[in-house]
Amino acid sequence: MSTSPKTTETPVAAEKVELPNKVFVGNLPFKTTDEELIKLFEQFGPVAEARVIRRAGRSLGYGFVAFVEAAGAAAAEAAQLELDERTINVETARPMSETEPREAAPSARRRPRRARKAKEAKEASVGEEKPAAEKPAEEAKEGGRKRRTKAPAAARTGTPSETVAYVGNLPFATTDEELSSLFAGFSISSARIVTSKKTNRSKGYGFVTFSSNDDQSKAISKYSDAPLVVSERPLTIKAAMSETPMESTEASA
Repeated sequence: MSTSPKTTETPVAAEKVELPNKVFVGNLPFKTTDEELIKLFEQFGPVAEARVIRRAGRSLGYGFVAFVEAAGAAAAEAAQLELDERTINVETARPMSETEPREAAPSARRRPRRARKAKEAKEASVGEEKPAAEKPAEEAKEGGRKRRTKAPAAARTGTPSETVAYVGNLPFATTDEELSSLFAGFSISSARIVTSKKTNRSKGYGFVTFSSNDDQSKAISKYSDAPLVVSERPLTIKAAMSETPMESTEASA
């Protein structure tokens, strides 16, 4: 795009949504920029605006993408996307005046924040980063080493499961037990956080298996009307794709 969207530091509660062409994008890597968000969603249609929501200059792990046409928003919501080994949550954005999120019961532990003064000083001396469109397509040199740029993730499709629900945009410190407690009012058989095979760390999402389709449908419907919020992160809860069962979440995530 010819102009780069401005980065906003407005929390989700103050985000103004213009339906129906705007979608909520959750579980984003914290280093994701507005330009990278645009590149990721241009495959579905012309993007009018894309913004990563920030607070005090730091990403909150989610953002919003506005499409020129409603068909682009619908295609993005139907797809399954991955970015840096993380499954991206995409759903229709809703005005907060209609659905005010509520705080969830479990208190997820936060990881201590690392000092970033040295990094910020280095970035200040280098100057403002160029838009992604101006960077070399294949690779960029950084610190004497070559780094390949990542192409936009490919969309995946599948059949929605009748008993398994996908829960995204979770705090990384969330445990299986805390995930299970989020659905204490429903009958579930298991709850599992998906972790990386290399680091054994959470990928920020998990799967909950309900005892019946009725419980799954009620949970998805309930938290669609009143989204759960854990540590200021609004969770995405929807039917999981049948190609990613609980027994193989690490392999397919």
